[in-house]
Amino acid sequence: MANRVRISIGSEDSELVLVDGVVERFAAARKIEPADAQRLGQVVHKLTAWIIEHAYPGDPTGELVVQLELAEGAVRCTIEDWGEPIAAFGGGLGSIPPELAQVEAITHDLRLVNLGRDGKRLSTAVEANGVIPQELVAFSQFARESGESDATADQIEIQNTAAADVEAVSRLLYTNYGLGYGHPNFYQPRWVAEQIESGRLHSSVAMLAGEIVGHHALLLEASDEAGETGVAVVHPAYRGLGIFNRLFEHTLERARTAAVQAVYARAVTGHPYSQRAEHSRGYRESALMLGSVPQGKDESGQPTPRRASLLTFLPLERSPRAVSLPERYADPLTAAYSNLELETVGPERERAIGQLGERLSVQVERDEQRKSSLITVSRWGDEGRAQMLDAVRSVVHHHDDVVYCDLDLETLTTEELDEAVEQLRQFDFFYCGLALCAAAGHDHLRLQALMSDDIELQAIVLDSAYAQALREVVFADRPQA
Repeated sequence: MANRVRISIGSEDSELVLVDGVVERFAAARKIEPADAQRLGQVVHKLTAWIIEHAYPGDPTGELVVQLELAEGAVRCTIEDWGEPIAAFGGGLGSIPPELAQVEAITHDLRLVNLGRDGKRLSTAVEANGVIPQELVAFSQFARESGESDATADQIEIQNTAAADVEAVSRLLYTNYGLGYGHPNFYQPRWVAEQIESGRLHSSVAMLAGEIVGHHALLLEASDEAGETGVAVVHPAYRGLGIFNRLFEHTLERARTAAVQAVYARAVTGHPYSQRAEHSRGYRESALMLGSVPQGKDESGQPTPRRASLLTFLPLERSPRAVSLPERYADPLTAAYSNLELETVGPERERAIGQLGERLSVQVERDEQRKSSLITVSRWGDEGRAQMLDAVRSVVHHHDDVVYCDLDLETLTTEELDEAVEQLRQFDFFYCGLALCAAAGHDHLRLQALMSDDIELQAIVLDSAYAQALREVVFADRPQA
């Protein structure tokens, strides 16, 4: 079910009946409560009539586009027009016109943005109890961005996030995602500030008139050689100005300065938009992680199953990878390296083992919020073998929904990898894919085991030919019940 509806109308008051009808049907289809639906109808009617009056005075030949879009607990109304100039207001850009005071009183975040030759955008959010979008599709905004082309974009500054900005970052996430964003720690300003101070988080913001209107971040792994890019959000009123493109480039520059070898992202599989956005910026898929996205809620508030995500990498350093490959997964791993445009060479085990330092042979990282675990096997022998089996039994005892196990391709020999794979398959682990620059900066074979039946395995949208082929490999390797 789509989260938004758009209607294009002419600049005459007689067209308002069409908008009223769309709002009424939209509210009924999304099961919005009567009082909220009535308020939504009043707001949309008033704002549309105001734009017709002020952008097209006496001109019946103009055009407007009215859009309604679900947000968690609200409906965002956006009206785009290409009529006479109107001074921007709201969000620090100017005071709200007196004739819209009543609308401001019953809505949130009322503002008008000038988009230069692309017209104007008037938007606000109307509370609607119980509204939960089926899928949060904010990533699709990035795929449609066309770059800066107007005065408003020129006024936006990209800068590193300061300690005084972290609360505003959390509020911006809430504006776009409600409390449904996949990195819940970002709703905690103190945590964000601590991570920035420690150097683990490279956070960047887009500023306009003293307000944060966009955010992007790099979250470093423990080894500092890879990091996850994400926490990407642009205020709905400022989509289409190229803000995400500028934030992304700023983040990449910070990654290169920090000597990060690769950045990665996790694309959702409920729709193709985030996959296309990442692919357009050079990311390439390497693993299909079933059940990695925790349960959400549908429009009626009922829990939805765990969903898959695609692990995608953008290597910033492309020297050949010195690895060993297990016999069972040599072909899919070779295909993954080829998809990432990376060459492989023979292993340099002594150097790789030295890079482990005092790292344990087997380590376990549990994610309580995601109800998942990651086991990493860096050394083998009697100790590694025993510790891996103990780790598997431990995560089973904790009743995680999904468990991933990483085998170090740089420290383990082909024979050791083959033995580890065989033992893990006895616990129903199967192929997941390749993780670049993981623990100690080494490449890992990632396997996965599903411990819950409440995992979506059918409705998985994969956009590229490689990702579709990867799904075939993953499901062919999955143990049959």
